[in-house]
Amino acid sequence: MIARLTRLVPSAGRGVSTGIGDDTAVLSFPGRALATCDAQVEGVHFRLDLSTPSDVGWRALAINLSDIAAMGGTPRYALVSVLVPQGVRLRDVEGIYRGLGDAARAYGVVVAGGNVSGTAGPLVLDITVLGDVERALTRAGARPGDGVWVTGAVGKARAGLFLATRPRLRVPGGRALRGAYRRPTPRLAAGVALAASSAVTAAIDISDGTAGDLVHILEASNVGVRLELGRLPMARGLAEAAGAAGADPYAWALGGGEDFELLFTSRPRFEASAASIARAADVPLTRIGEITSRREGRWLVGLDGRRAPLAPAGWDHLRVQAAAARELRHHALSDRRHAPSGKETHADSTRALDRGV
Repeated sequence: MIARLTRLVPSAGRGVSTGIGDDTAVLSFPGRALATCDAQVEGVHFRLDLSTPSDVGWRALAINLSDIAAMGGTPRYALVSVLVPQGVRLRDVEGIYRGLGDAARAYGVVVAGGNVSGTAGPLVLDITVLGDVERALTRAGARPGDGVWVTGAVGKARAGLFLATRPRLRVPGGRALRGAYRRPTPRLAAGVALAASSAVTAAIDISDGTAGDLVHILEASNVGVRLELGRLPMARGLAEAAGAAGADPYAWALGGGEDFELLFTSRPRFEASAASIARAADVPLTRIGEITSRREGRWLVGLDGRRAPLAPAGWDHLRVQAAAARELRHHALSDRRHAPSGKETHADSTRALDRGV
């Protein structure tokens, strides 16, 4: 199996003296080393009835690469451990590695080692990514007077998750929203460009949600904020998807989580170079607020200009996945009521989704 899986990923490259096949990899780095790891657990972080195995593999690597991007670094190597329960088909494991290999090739990463093991529990991908950086961005550098900025658009992954449970629902930009959930884009070029600017003071990637991850910066930097709701960049179709779910699109933009955009702070002079950095990184940059002193508080300014305390309403895997289970169950039962006798419905995938919630 290991030989078959190895053929699906880039396993040799610059800096790799010894890779897959020995007790450890022997690696070299051109700069200060970065290390990050993240586990993806079936039933908590992904569902094979909502994403293809290839999507799962891509996503598992991409979210680690997003951590490297938040530091302003360049990813070099990945170590991949997969725990495979009995009954999982080999072609699904190969599909996961195929998607992982696609992401690795897209971002210049070598899979230098790992492990495959059986387990009595759910399918698990545990990935460590190693990279390097010249100037590391952290969460702790924000200062009063800094602008608060974000790359891309927010709330799209939550919309994509909802749409994945409603495959027949059509909204503008629906394919892109589903793609944002299944195959997120790590903002590596943006991270390097931001780290090269001395005006950028702190950064984080959006995994827990815009509000929740902003609070991480505020806590690490001991500052306050004024976040303007009306400035949040909303993806095309987000409002329609949220409307179909009976949800507030701004709640998804603030707390949906797993967008893997970069949230960062910068000195006022950054504004003059923002457009050129956005072009170089091929992603929009939007100013959404301002850092204040901690004693001035942490405020969310609404569309009507009124302010309310900023609550770190972030990503909660169990809450969101349970909501997805309810949505898919309702959809499946509706299909069963209206389907002719013998016609396939979503019931099987609903039972699979309910397991582990």
